[in-house]
Amino acid sequence: MTVSLGKSIKTQFVGNVLFSLLMVAAAMLTARILGPADRGLLRLAQLLPLVLTKIFSFGLDISSAAFPGLYPDRRRELFLLTVLLSLAGSLLAILIEYLFFALPFPKGQFGQMTPLLITLSIVYIPFFMLAQNLMTFVRGCGQIDRSVRVQLIQTSSLLVLLLIFVLAGRFTVPLAMTLFILCTLPGIVLAVAYLRPYWNLRWFTQTGSLLKTSLQFGMQVSLSHIASFLVLYQDQVMLGFMVPLAQVGQYMISVSVAERMRLLPNAVSMAFLPHLSSDLQNRQAEVPRTFRLTLLISLLALVPYGLLGTAAIALLLGRPYAGSIAPFLILIAGVAVVGAADILAGDLAARQKPKYAVINGYTTFLLNLVLNFLFIPSMSIIGAALASTLAYWLSAALWIFFYLRESKRPLRCLRFEADDFRFLLQTARDLLRRTAGRFHKSA
Repeated sequence: MTVSLGKSIKTQFVGNVLFSLLMVAAAMLTARILGPADRGLLRLAQLLPLVLTKIFSFGLDISSAAFPGLYPDRRRELFLLTVLLSLAGSLLAILIEYLFFALPFPKGQFGQMTPLLITLSIVYIPFFMLAQNLMTFVRGCGQIDRSVRVQLIQTSSLLVLLLIFVLAGRFTVPLAMTLFILCTLPGIVLAVAYLRPYWNLRWFTQTGSLLKTSLQFGMQVSLSHIASFLVLYQDQVMLGFMVPLAQVGQYMISVSVAERMRLLPNAVSMAFLPHLSSDLQNRQAEVPRTFRLTLLISLLALVPYGLLGTAAIALLLGRPYAGSIAPFLILIAGVAVVGAADILAGDLAARQKPKYAVINGYTTFLLNLVLNFLFIPSMSIIGAALASTLAYWLSAALWIFFYLRESKRPLRCLRFEADDFRFLLQTARDLLRRTAGRFHKSA
């Protein structure tokens, strides 16, 4: 890996660690205060905006990371398209969620949401979508450190607001939802400030062709996201129809803690995509080793992270959330593997081959859907976790197959090598030496 890539990954990883600590703290705090049932209700209020935002983002969460590197001289136009497409996607998402609650059909536990909570859930959509897309554009412009800063300030704002209102008095689900909306504002303001060189509200002559290219790429990505994000969230949606709210709340904690296993893979893939896009041809050699090292670290972290997560749930949340532990342990086995496969997905995105994401997403989605229908009635949230892990393993296998097919490389390039273990061991030794040196200097 080059120095610039290593620095970007380190910055993103540190940011992801801090972000995850803040998000886990927020999740644990709200879970502790609200209890499993109300925490489940809050999750359902957030769930539709999360899914719909991804579906109607027109692929901006990928194109905004890749296109600024592919078309560096057209970033002013790309900024305009990011804003316009975010607004258009928000309107579509709002319409779908409104129809979901307006049309007369059984809604399971979603039916327990009050009119106020439904309104807040709908209002959350445009703020969340704009904040996410602008932050992705900042990262796509190569400003990894600034995108991390936006992410951390946004999350810190949420945690501070939660603490203030928890200490001030009675904490409710609508109040928590309001705070989630408010915490997006600092992120939007900062992202807009960082993108000031690209501010543009004027339609250029060639913007139409760029919009067409972006939509052709983005719509294929969106098709895959309809499936891939349902793989991520459909178990929670189905649980909202099939189990009591308390179990939804327990499962939400399982997912929230398990997803932190993606800290390193996300840091690598988020830094790697703009890196690849800016010099695709000359950086292909870095992909196999980056994948191998990411997967190896994820697998080595499974046992210690499983013990740490189990202790955190048991000690911080106690008996009401004891049911979260088993699904958590099942989920991390899938999260560790699929997270590393994101490196290969990023390579295919940089090659502008979104068709593979579509095939992967829908194949995995169908398997997960069938398994959820089979497992949830008999095993409840444990069944949902098992279905997700099996789907994650299939997704990772497909990404490996597609990468080998497109890159024309042999399977052995993705197998662990002795040098991978030596590299990690040497890196650990260097880290310990530097840490010990700093300790002695401070002493």
